[in-house]
Amino acid sequence: MSPGEITTALGALPPLESAEHHSAAMTVCTSLVDADLEALERVIGDDSDPLRAFNAFYVLLARHRRALDGSRFRTVYLRHAARFGSVPMRALLESDLALLDPMGPNLPTALRHAASALEAYPGNLALVAHHARVLAEYGWSGADVADEDLRTALSQVDRAVEISPEQPRYRAVRAQLAALTGDFDTALTQIQRAMDLEDSARSGYAVRVVEYHRIRADIVLRRETEAIRSGLRETAERLEVSMQAQVEQVTRETRAHEQAEITRLRSETLGSLGLLAAVIAFIVTSTQIAQDLPLRDALRLLAGLAGMLTLVFTAFGAVFGVGRHTRLALPALLGVALFALAWIPA
Repeated sequence: MSPGEITTALGALPPLESAEHHSAAMTVCTSLVDADLEALERVIGDDSDPLRAFNAFYVLLARHRRALDGSRFRTVYLRHAARFGSVPMRALLESDLALLDPMGPNLPTALRHAASALEAYPGNLALVAHHARVLAEYGWSGADVADEDLRTALSQVDRAVEISPEQPRYRAVRAQLAALTGDFDTALTQIQRAMDLEDSARSGYAVRVVEYHRIRADIVLRRETEAIRSGLRETAERLEVSMQAQVEQVTRETRAHEQAEITRLRSETLGSLGLLAAVIAFIVTSTQIAQDLPLRDALRLLAGLAGMLTLVFTAFGAVFGVGRHTRLALPALLGVALFALAWIPA
């Protein structure tokens, strides 16, 4: 294009608030050759028509953005941006600058500037699509996106699709937002529709199709990831219910066992106390009887009493499992010997 043709094309661009401004600027952008870039720089520096100068700035940056040349984009932007501080559309270029950050896309900054541009030009559908795309990428990066912001973006993109149903870019953005809400069927339908609507004769077709396939792959990956998460949540819930039931069962069994042990110990304690009381009464009675007997007879009575008590306690230990039966044999023999001693004739 000649310098005059470039100047004429820039002056004929629709107003910045128009939905057609971006597409018209991209038409000019794709018709340029490298030799035209210097002419654009001269138009940017021409103060006679500020709007035409900004359009030249916009088209030149669009060319570098289209080529994903972040270095030249940044250089041109920083060289001329100060001249257009009063133009709200500059926020869109700042959003692009953040997306081309050499350290990786600065999504929070890009989203903030995209929202500022959209607030200034709410009727510009290209800005609607740009803001929604950055919002979707921000959400896909793992950041929390407010439900209200997501609903607003969906409403705006749906309106853009209604106005321009044959625009594939709007369909692609709609697919990204649908996936972010978990509506994966709609997302896959919309991204397929975007690929079907793409015109292979338009410049940059291959780049756009590659981008659509990336979005499709992201949607499928997100759907599978969500399915895995859902399965894990269900498994965790089932395990929690099962573990809770097992804990309750063990708790009931433990309480029942404790109650049974308490009852058994109480019974044994009462039995022991009763036996001890009987033994004490028996000893006291036998001692009183022995006091009135001759010494030899008293000793025989006491020996018999000791043998009988030994046998009683040995039997008590055997019944209540105080020790192994083999260990109770010796006390039993001793008790028998003492008891028998009491019956040996003098």
